[in-house]
Amino acid sequence: MTHYLNYETRRDMIVTHAWERWTKNGLWMNEEAREETAKIVKDTVNNYYHDDITDAQWLAATLDSLTSA
Repeated sequence: MTHYLNYETRRDMIVTHAWERWTKNGLWMNEEAREETAKIVKDTVNNYYHDDITDAQWLAATLDSLTSA
């Protein structure tokens, strides 16, 4: 039996993974920088969602956008 995650659960998972990779888990960041980068990542994740995207594609597109900015 396959269990499908809802959009919010998938989004939160992608945000977490993207933020951890992009910021190296927030290493050397103060609380303000962590909050700001979390907001940037969440906005970027939302921008790359479409109905047929896999989690791997979604994460890759998000990271590509974050690292090329």
